[in-house]
Amino acid sequence: MPRGSAYRVSVIIPTYNRVPYLGGAIRSVLAESMEGVEIIVVDDGSTDDTEALVRSFKAGLIYLRVPHRGQPAATRNCGLRATRAEFVALLDSDDLFLPGKLSGQAAALAAHPDAALVYSNGYFFSDDPGVPIGHVLDGLPTPSGDGFADLLRGNFLFPAVTLIRRSCLDAVGGFDETLTLRGVEDYDLWLRLAARFPIVYAPGEVAAIRRHADNLSKNPATIRMGVLQVLEKMRTVEPQLVQRHRAEWYEGAARSHGAIMRQRLREWRIGTAFPHAWYALTHAARTPGGGLLAFLAWCRRRPQRRGAQP
Repeated sequence: MPRGSAYRVSVIIPTYNRVPYLGGAIRSVLAESMEGVEIIVVDDGSTDDTEALVRSFKAGLIYLRVPHRGQPAATRNCGLRATRAEFVALLDSDDLFLPGKLSGQAAALAAHPDAALVYSNGYFFSDDPGVPIGHVLDGLPTPSGDGFADLLRGNFLFPAVTLIRRSCLDAVGGFDETLTLRGVEDYDLWLRLAARFPIVYAPGEVAAIRRHADNLSKNPATIRMGVLQVLEKMRTVEPQLVQRHRAEWYEGAARSHGAIMRQRLREWRIGTAFPHAWYALTHAARTPGGGLLAFLAWCRRRPQRRGAQP
């Protein structure tokens, strides 16, 4: 029998040298009242006491160790291969699930058997999980049904706030390990899932996401370069769908080029900012209103997103 086949939900926790945080992440899953939940910790070659910490729990956690690659897509795929549970939850080892996350989202997915994933809100924190500094969905859309167009405009999903149907993950092939930039493998997956299946928004807060100096998202220019890579990939793998939503594609590209431009200006890298400014303007010009509507939407959204920024 494949590992995980007797479970309804598998929680995959990739980790690398996160002993100060990993225990809290595990305990947040163990606090879930739902039955049929397994925890798979995938250790990306840690050099600290990760293995000893995981084995100190007596709840039958699965511990998998792989050679260090520093590639979240590969680590998560290792966890996916180890289970055949109906639903998959993703939890980074420095984040926390909130009580009722799995049971509530599993019920939402069960009520929508054609949906690939359900997502909810969550909040960011710095040191104290009880003190939110911003919310995942502040100022962002919350579509149910066809979410592809909204995702082209920008990523509004974090792994910890989702629960994914395993059969849909298998259908799209899991995480793409060929992406050259880290930190966007989840965005790539959301787009591929939304291209083929509905998604469902379930109101409520389900996760607490930690902000600290080692977050991949601390460098917005690097993340945005990855977003542009993913958007270009979508033009190849889903050309007809992207053509149908070309205005949203151009808006998403304009947003990323604009973000890279702003970061380069903050770094006083004026020469490298100009090309991104040009692309931001030319892409925005191909959206409704010649970019004005997208710019006004950005102005309205920006104050709401301040607490959610890295």
